[in-house]
Amino acid sequence: MNEDNFLPEGFKALISSEIGQDRAEILFSALCGQPETSVRINRRKRPEQPLYPGQTRVPWCASGHYLPERPSFTHNPLLHAGAFYVQDASSMAYEDIVSSLIGDSPIAACDLCAAPGGKTTAILNALPDGSVMLANEFTPSRANILKENLCKYGYPDLIVTNTDTSRLSAMKGRFDLVAVDAPCSGEGMMRKEETARSQWSEGLIRQCSALQREIIGNAIEMLAPGGYLIFSTCTFNTIEDEDNAAWIADTFGLEPIDTGLAGKYGIQPQAKGEIPCLRFMPGFTRGEGLFLAVFRRSGDTSGCRNNLKPKKKGTKERREKTDQRIMSAAKSWIKDDFDIISHEGSLLAVSGATASLLDAIPKGVRIISAGTEIGEIKGKDLIPAHALAMSTAMADTFPKVELSREDALQYLAKESIQLPEGTPRGYVAATYQGFTLGFLKNLGNRSNNLYPSEYRIRDKKFNH
Repeated sequence: MNEDNFLPEGFKALISSEIGQDRAEILFSALCGQPETSVRINRRKRPEQPLYPGQTRVPWCASGHYLPERPSFTHNPLLHAGAFYVQDASSMAYEDIVSSLIGDSPIAACDLCAAPGGKTTAILNALPDGSVMLANEFTPSRANILKENLCKYGYPDLIVTNTDTSRLSAMKGRFDLVAVDAPCSGEGMMRKEETARSQWSEGLIRQCSALQREIIGNAIEMLAPGGYLIFSTCTFNTIEDEDNAAWIADTFGLEPIDTGLAGKYGIQPQAKGEIPCLRFMPGFTRGEGLFLAVFRRSGDTSGCRNNLKPKKKGTKERREKTDQRIMSAAKSWIKDDFDIISHEGSLLAVSGATASLLDAIPKGVRIISAGTEIGEIKGKDLIPAHALAMSTAMADTFPKVELSREDALQYLAKESIQLPEGTPRGYVAATYQGFTLGFLKNLGNRSNNLYPSEYRIRDKKFNH
């Protein structure tokens, strides 16, 4: 494709002046080519076999793999089971960077601009078990997509919110790690999205830069002493990138952290200034555009880590209002170390760390999900929730029915499934290659498919 008819002239002039003509020409040529396809394995639901033939490792992410071509991901049941996530390889850098920063002790983490969930799940891959994560998204429709993707990923110590970051800034000093993948002009997505090319303007750049500073300021309020801030964009210009990185250090006194990745695997260093930054650029690295910088707030993190101690405020009162037979069933469906609370007709499994974080969320913040939904109370029955089937905290209680690929896709399309003879009556877990897809209720002569209607596959061409 001819870049002269593809990339905005103003964009090419600006980037050439900032990174040099030679590097800019390499970038522009790559932006007119085809994007890479890559996936990242969920380390808590790791498949035993390679996902796709010919997959190769992403060098800066232990769980990432390039694919030789783009398959129909919708028709791979393991995607719906949360065994992997389709993500641009550049963004996978979050996983190994977070892992190198935090060590082995559980922490409290926050992703402030989290939808659709790629960087959130990359962080979850790096977090030690027992850590708690708050994932926030401002736009309601995107927040619902975030909830679905995080539900499939299955990490139990998780809260999803839908609010402005200014509200969350009241959670002062609460988090060991805050990630801000800030809204940006999107230059790094120009070879994938026509909108990124058509919307480009220097006015948009300056508008995004100002919004980024507002969000970053809120994020730093939430950061504990000794905590880490990760700031990233998917754009190339230095106004949104290096200038804002310098602003963070100069305005708030945060210490820039050198990740040690610049100069490796084609990853470029900062284009201006002295703040160590990472630039993932097509033509130099296999992936889309990503800018990333890491900072540390001075002080000791021990005070924040103490926030993970269990707090069960009001739990006993809520438990006493739930029928004990239903509560007993709920306890048998979930692993130990979770408290069970009743909320709006459902039962939730919430760890002490998650309960503590819930207590700290300011009033007025919309909480979309918290912990693991165990099930919905209907009369004297407890109907198991899909979130329970996805969660790594689900106990090995339900009988399992292993499905073929064809049957698994029929199940995911919410069609009727013929269960094998001898399947116990009641609720059973539908599995594919050992991974749970959701629940069925075996009534003997037929079964009810309990897969959520809003998640169902609508394309019934069950091709590879």
